[in-house]
Amino acid sequence: MYRFYINNIDDDYHYMELARVFLPDDGFETIAYRGRPVAHLLGSNSFFVNEKGSDDREEIKREFYRLLSDITGMRPPWGTLTGVRPLKPALDICRESSVSEMEQILRNRYLLSDSKASLLADIADYQLGNVTGIPWEKASMYIGIPFCPTRCAYCSFASNVAPAEDREAYLENLLREVLYAGDLAEVHGTELESIYIGGGTPTTLSSEQLERLIRRVSEAYHVDPYGIEFTVEAGRPDTITKEKLETLKELGISRISINPQSMKDETLRLIGRDHNADDIREGFRIARRTGFDVINADLIAGLPEEDLHDFEASLREIIDLGAENITIHTLSVKRGSRLRDNDPGYYRHNAETVSAMLDLSREMLCSAGYRPYYIYRQKHQIGALENVGWCLPGKHSIYNIRIMEDKQTVIGLGAGAVGKVYHPDADRLERIANVSNYKIYSERFDEMISRKNDYYK
Repeated sequence: MYRFYINNIDDDYHYMELARVFLPDDGFETIAYRGRPVAHLLGSNSFFVNEKGSDDREEIKREFYRLLSDITGMRPPWGTLTGVRPLKPALDICRESSVSEMEQILRNRYLLSDSKASLLADIADYQLGNVTGIPWEKASMYIGIPFCPTRCAYCSFASNVAPAEDREAYLENLLREVLYAGDLAEVHGTELESIYIGGGTPTTLSSEQLERLIRRVSEAYHVDPYGIEFTVEAGRPDTITKEKLETLKELGISRISINPQSMKDETLRLIGRDHNADDIREGFRIARRTGFDVINADLIAGLPEEDLHDFEASLREIIDLGAENITIHTLSVKRGSRLRDNDPGYYRHNAETVSAMLDLSREMLCSAGYRPYYIYRQKHQIGALENVGWCLPGKHSIYNIRIMEDKQTVIGLGAGAVGKVYHPDADRLERIANVSNYKIYSERFDEMISRKNDYYK
């Protein structure tokens, strides 16, 4: 057990998060401290950080990073950055400097590797050149469909395997919530910039149910799906049918997701999928024949028993299938997932291999004409690495960009949806969440409805 006394601070949260990148949770303790080091506190595995008493958090974190690196022999590429949104400080720097100057500042201030600094520069460059409008002038909407055909081994989302009658009962309540929220939006003049129906797997709903939901959203919010970015996840290919995709297309939906995670059949079996790679290929064929403008595909680096060759083969095929938008995720092993239950320390394995997968993905996608356009990180990701969204030029998702900016109100509807109200004058977000369990959502439905009023306090 290592003990780190961090001098001249009152809250050790940021330093604890940094230590977690290097050490297991039960392998260290960070302690907020003020004063000179006391000899009896400092045993063989105890260290005093910030002896000179600096009040500059970034300076203290740089010192702490170097100490942790000396102890462990590790040099994580994201340096002292531990937050979910690494692009935010990069864009803050861009407001005062050029993109090229930003790279050097990131290296010096946050100890980023050359690779990660240049990645942020590429993403900032894309957003600055392709994203217009003031984000808080409109809102986005997220609608949660908390059902899946099976539960994946890495999943901790609000997704459930549920009978048809439960899905119908849930949908009826969701339609009521959409109507109530739409009435409030009309009174207060709320306009939507984007709509995202996610989950779970929305295409576990029938064609008729999807039509009812999309028509209700369009009517309640006075939007034309043809004239707004409107995305529906069709993530699991075993839920895709020609009828469902034709219904979505006829209703004006132009963007869908088909999320393989891997194109290796053995991996799909290991993670709990009830389909194979041929089903993914058929899903793409149906979507192409139906005429969707943008198909997103997700791949995960670090899935069980996959090596660099497996990952390369999956990515090559997704590029060849023509996905306009490809998100490369680093495996995150969260509480509540079967993978974490089986091996709580799984995310500490294979960091070098996964890092090589991400480097290869950047090389392959850039060569194929894709640009990185958004990024985020999660806790318990292998190697404390990242998720990056790539797109063919002009095919980015404004919803994904706005969610990571944290400067737009997000109206969250349905079980598991987390809404946010943005207050531009204070640059502050207020979180408004629905419960995640679909049965509790129905049991406490009146409360879920009443929470919609909180968007307009």
